[in-house]
Amino acid sequence: MKRILLVISILSLVFTKTFAQSSEYLKVMEEAVSAVQAAPFGTDLSQNANQFERIAAAEPKEWLPNYWSAYCLMMNSYTEQNPDKKDILLEKAEKLIANAENIMPNNDEIEVLKANIASARMAVSPQDRWQKYGAISGKALKAAFKINPENPRAKLLEAQGIFYTPEAFGGGKEKSKPLFEEAIEKFTKFKPATSISPNWGESVAKWTLSQI
Repeated sequence: MKRILLVISILSLVFTKTFAQSSEYLKVMEEAVSAVQAAPFGTDLSQNANQFERIAAAEPKEWLPNYWSAYCLMMNSYTEQNPDKKDILLEKAEKLIANAENIMPNNDEIEVLKANIASARMAVSPQDRWQKYGAISGKALKAAFKINPENPRAKLLEAQGIFYTPEAFGGGKEKSKPLFEEAIEKFTKFKPATSISPNWGESVAKWTLSQI
């Protein structure tokens, strides 16, 4: 009987500790994600990326800290003017999103961000990189749609790809318009899995559509 009570006590302590860690993790992540989501475009997210990395180190079984750190670095690459520094940011983002994928394989949000990072890599030198990184981006985007056809960020990225492709190569603003409209419709129906899951992109879709 004493042995059974001891086992129950140990299990209770383990459960309590795990629950406390989970609650603290969620609280810290909610604050960190909210800060990133509220930051205007062009904000330096280096400190945010570092914070997510620290959380990832403390919570090695959680994929979202790696995801959000990669997202921050990708966003920073858009405003970085130096091509070499852009690549440094994006190389690190690639490693972080690979970490996230090792923890959570076959995830549509991870595939979308992989496609986004590859597109950013291609944008550093489009003429030299379109073949390599265009293929990587396209493959990841296709995988995202296969996992979840209703992901609004996947549709947004598809629309952006057409928007920035010259008309002579099958793209153009007018051709992208229905895709942005479809993305916005998907955003209105989308509900993130948790309070710290990816939920970005709607404002970008609406702004870009207004430019057409």
